[in-house]
Amino acid sequence: MTELEDRIRDALQDPRWELPVWPDPMRRVRRAAARQRASLTAATVVLLAAVVTPLALLPGLVAHRSGVKPSAVAASRTPSVRSSAPSVPSWAKRLDGEVAYTCGDSICLMRPDGTGQLTLGLGAPSAPFPQGDPAWSPDGRQLAFRGYYGSADGDYDLYVIDATGCHLTRLTRQINGVSPSWSPTGGQIAFAVGGIDVIKADGTGLRHLTTDTSTYGDDLPAWSAGNRIAFVRTRSGAATGEIYTVKADGSGVAALTHGAPGFVEPSWAPDGKSIAFVADTVRLQSAGVIEVANGDGTGVHRVSPRSWTSYSPTWTPSGKIIFLRQIGAPTQSTAAPASAYIVNQDGSGLRLLYPNLDASQIAWGPTTLPNAAC
Repeated sequence: MTELEDRIRDALQDPRWELPVWPDPMRRVRRAAARQRASLTAATVVLLAAVVTPLALLPGLVAHRSGVKPSAVAASRTPSVRSSAPSVPSWAKRLDGEVAYTCGDSICLMRPDGTGQLTLGLGAPSAPFPQGDPAWSPDGRQLAFRGYYGSADGDYDLYVIDATGCHLTRLTRQINGVSPSWSPTGGQIAFAVGGIDVIKADGTGLRHLTTDTSTYGDDLPAWSAGNRIAFVRTRSGAATGEIYTVKADGSGVAALTHGAPGFVEPSWAPDGKSIAFVADTVRLQSAGVIEVANGDGTGVHRVSPRSWTSYSPTWTPSGKIIFLRQIGAPTQSTAAPASAYIVNQDGSGLRLLYPNLDASQIAWGPTTLPNAAC
């Protein structure tokens, strides 16, 4: 048996018994598949560029000076309804007031504890859409906001609606006004449109307080209980602006802040003695640190962490500050996700209020939100 085994081994080692070496067919298949994937990838990139580039440019074409961009203005005219209120901590039930915030392309209302959820304007037959720049009246019974009625830059006006979501009133007609702010009596509304203008709450009596020039532009007014209007003045060619104030009759224009890094989004305390604003690092992105100062600009101090991207400060009736913190990066179709925080005026007591609110603006009103009923 051993001899036979040896002969078999010798035969197998003989080149005459070796199998021919065939080329690896899978190698050709893999190379072909790789070429096909590369071609498909290139085609996909070209296709995505053709689709995404116009979509990415569209918000810029319809953007306005307040930095709030109408998304999908031409694509949809139907407001979306939030399926549920944001997550709310139990201690939020002790907060006073009412809340308005941007939810997608609409404005949502709710009580501080998350109840009474309402998407603004769904009960009004001619409600504009998209919506932004919510501003509560001094008595908390009405909300002014910016609403689009068309698909191009300038196709938006200012509106007023009841806190119930009813009785929509259009204040302006194709003049491109943004960022409304109510007078202490609720009889007038300041807004930005080539300067700072004022109009009566019934849509009459339009007048100019300041006018943009070749040297500077004015934006983002905030009317105080002391009857002064803070606004942002940006010099021509500057990346950031300074906060100024003006009296309700248009006189007494004076700077409130001075120097870098630039400031945006002024928001007065309920008593008009303090003012919060954003120390801005990127103009019109509302990104930076929340600071608070006395009404004359002194005593500036920070109330949000330097490492955060914080914006949209607003005040509760009891004098606490609510603001938004960006917690992610924006995408082609959505804004950056955000959460709302609450802090005392001196910077103490910082707490997370509404995680994952996904809002670009928030406004706090002085009363209890009524039930929705038209």
